[in-house]
Amino acid sequence: MSEWLSRIDFAWPWAFLLLFLPLLTHFLITPQPQVSEQVRVPFLPVLAQELQLTQAAPKPAIAQRMLFWAVWVLLVFALARPEYLMPPKTLIKPMRNIVLILDVSGSMEKNDGMNGQTRLQAVQQTVRSFITQRKNDRIGLVIFASQAWPFAPISEDKQALQFRINQLAPGMIGQQTAIGDALGVAVKLLDHSLESDASKMAILLTDGNDTASKLDPKVAAQLAASHHVMVHTIAFGDENSDQQDKVDTVLLDNIAHVTGGHAWRAATQRDALAQVWQQIDAQTPEQVKTLGLSWHRPLFAWPLSLALTLMLLSGVFSMVARRRA
Repeated sequence: MSEWLSRIDFAWPWAFLLLFLPLLTHFLITPQPQVSEQVRVPFLPVLAQELQLTQAAPKPAIAQRMLFWAVWVLLVFALARPEYLMPPKTLIKPMRNIVLILDVSGSMEKNDGMNGQTRLQAVQQTVRSFITQRKNDRIGLVIFASQAWPFAPISEDKQALQFRINQLAPGMIGQQTAIGDALGVAVKLLDHSLESDASKMAILLTDGNDTASKLDPKVAAQLAASHHVMVHTIAFGDENSDQQDKVDTVLLDNIAHVTGGHAWRAATQRDALAQVWQQIDAQTPEQVKTLGLSWHRPLFAWPLSLALTLMLLSGVFSMVARRRA
């Protein structure tokens, strides 16, 4: 009980000075003498005796005085705005913003993965597992092919992000690969995040080389480094391929080196890619800040309601008494 009372405070304690206002009006304000016309009535003593007018005027009952003071005190308490300080609540604030930069070019439709899966299907499955593990990170999504687009904002809403991951399709925004543009969009997305005190990280996954960027990938890497964005890269493709869309591991190594990240290589099989995501998760532990927040719950409604209830009951009882009389 004492702990509960110790948590009660008043926002406007000066309002308690109004408690003495009725006493001041009683002692300081003198009643004005009433001036009235008088009529001489010879038989007034007899009439006063018959009507019992010789008795003094009745004074207010003690119950009425107590009712007045009870209502007045309750109203003053309500005006002082009593508040209850709630026990502190621990909140975990994420301190890392992550942007996933995923390749959705036409080459991601190749089904050289496990059990006939396309490359994009393997990426979707492993990325969903990674997102599930990062419970205390804010994550956004940038997709790229011939162009680069922010596909999901940086937020803690993992369910909405998973829905956007499921919507990915090979070639949905072209057949080519714009790595530099995608990295530039990711840096801009991280810079416009509301949580300016959080660390910034991007994970770039591609199975090809840059063929469509307006922003040179090396310049984009320098831009990311100047904005304190660490970029991890994942080369998801056959390094020994002699085709035109062979994954550019040299470029990905350079991007990771310039931004202070790590360059990973994964075969086109899902298990190999899953191991890469697990290693990234292990090497970049979640960064959180524990906050103890408390707030005041207003209590003025209780004394105000009680005062109004007393006034209402008093009026009802007075009306019933007059009717009976």
